[in-house]
Amino acid sequence: MSRSSTAYRDHGIESRYDDPGSYGERESHYGNGRYPPDWEQRREAVWERQKYQCGRCGTYKGDASVNEVHHVVHLADGGSNALENLVGLCGDCHALMHPDVDAISGTAGRAELFPNEYADDRVSVIREPIDAPDLATDVRRLTAFSAPDENANAVTAYTVPTSAETARRAESSLHRLLLDNDFVPRTSAYHRVAVRPRATGLLGAISSRGVDLTAESDAEVSTVEPADDAADGLDVYHSADGTVSDLEIVDGAGESTGERVSLDHPDGARVRVEKPVSPPPLTAATAPEYALDAARYFGWGSAKLGVVPAVLLALFRPDLLPGGGSVAGVLVTALLVGLLLRTPAIYRDATADPTDAVVDERSESS
Repeated sequence: MSRSSTAYRDHGIESRYDDPGSYGERESHYGNGRYPPDWEQRREAVWERQKYQCGRCGTYKGDASVNEVHHVVHLADGGSNALENLVGLCGDCHALMHPDVDAISGTAGRAELFPNEYADDRVSVIREPIDAPDLATDVRRLTAFSAPDENANAVTAYTVPTSAETARRAESSLHRLLLDNDFVPRTSAYHRVAVRPRATGLLGAISSRGVDLTAESDAEVSTVEPADDAADGLDVYHSADGTVSDLEIVDGAGESTGERVSLDHPDGARVRVEKPVSPPPLTAATAPEYALDAARYFGWGSAKLGVVPAVLLALFRPDLLPGGGSVAGVLVTALLVGLLLRTPAIYRDATADPTDAVVDERSESS
C-alpha cells in the first residue's frame, strides 16, 4: 500500500472527493462549493506528512499565526483535492502563491525571501526583494541560467522565476551560483571601474557612436555593462579577488588607448576613468550617420526644450508665431527657441577639451 493510500485510510479521507466536481455546494466544507466535505481530514494528513512545518519556509505550524493548505495546481486551473496536489504553508508563504487574492490571510511581502533548503520543490520560489536593489539585481540574474520546473505553478509577479533547486540553494550559495555563471555579485565586495568617454569638439557631441571597450583582469569574473548614470558610459565589474584592471578603449575614429587601474581597496575599488575620445571623421560614408545624429542633437534636443515656451506663445500671442499659431508654426518656434536656449551648451560642446583622468571615487566622496 502506498504512503498516500495509507494517509487516506488513516485519516478517513474519501478518494472520490479528490475530484472537485464530486460534491455540491451544500456538501462542501465551507458551504461555498470549493472544498470537499473531508477538508479538515485532508489538512491534517498534509500537515502530518510535512511534520507540521511550512512546506516553503519551514516555520513550525504552531509558531505561525495563520496556516493554510495550498493547491499546487489551483482549482481554477483544473487542480484536484488529491493529497499529492496539496502542500501546507504558513499564511505569508500562502499569500506569496496568491498575491492578487485579497481574501488570503497573510502578506506576500512578509514571506521569507528564500525557501528553506528542505522546501517542497513545488513551492520552492524566491520572493522578489523589497527595497534592496543590489539583492534584487543578484537574485534576478539567477534567471539567466535557471528556469522554473517543478515550481512553475508557484511563480507569480512576486517571485523570481528560477528552478526549485536554484531557489533552495540561493540563500546559502547565491554568490557562488553567480560567480560560476560569470556574474559579479552585488551583495558582496566587488570592484567597479566606471569608464566615461568625453567627446571632443562639436562632431563628438553630435555623434552617437560609442566606444568599444575590452577589460582584462586577474579577477575570477569580470563583466562590462552599460552604465546606469551615463548614456555613453560603461561600467566594468570585477569580483573581489581582482587586483588589476587592464582596459583598452577604441573610439569612433578607430584610435586605441589603454589604461591599467589598480584594484586595491579592501571594500572594493570604485574608480572612474575619464578618456577624451574622437568621433568618426566626417566622410561620404559617415555623412548619413551624422545627418541623423545632427537631427537628434539640434532638432529633437532643442524642440524638447522649446516646446513649453512655444505652446504658451500659441495660447497668448499667436500673432508672434509663424503661421499664426498653426501646428507647423508651433513646431518651428519650439525648435528656434530651444536652439536659442541651448546656445551656451552647444558652445561648450564645440569647445570642449576634456582631459585624461583616473579618479578614486571613494576618496572623492569622503
